[in-house]
Amino acid sequence: MQEVFEQKYKECEKSLFLVALGYLHSTEDAEDCVQDAVLSAIKSFDSLKNKEYFKTWLTRIVINKCKDYLKKQKFTEELTDNLNVFYDIPLEETELLDCICKLSTKLSVYITLRFYNDMTYEEVARTLKVPVSTVKYKTKKALNELKNLLEGDALNENI
Repeated sequence: MQEVFEQKYKECEKSLFLVALGYLHSTEDAEDCVQDAVLSAIKSFDSLKNKEYFKTWLTRIVINKCKDYLKKQKFTEELTDNLNVFYDIPLEETELLDCICKLSTKLSVYITLRFYNDMTYEEVARTLKVPVSTVKYKTKKALNELKNLLEGDALNENI
């Protein structure tokens, strides 16, 4: 069972980190929350009835750990420049990730779940426990804000 968990975890490790990063805006805190979530998940993996929902299940645990962390710390800070210290994220992607982290947590989670975790609208809705229509609306809103941020950064580079 341990091997199955490890294999499934490795498939979604990066996307889990990105979800945590979207909530916490700190690479170190995101790493800690993901590790904490994995430890909790290992303990209860046997109770997961549908193993095909592993990614959704573990993503929900990560989100809950991040929310718990924020409640305890009452701490949100801007993403630091050390975004590349975790994983081999290509340089051109760091600008996009930086802009995603500039979004509010309430919006960035829709981008990270939908596009970095390759979840369908239905899977995102199930993970966040919200209606599919809310997921579609918030994703569209987040994409519009992300577009504005990216266009703003492009304008600043040309100056």
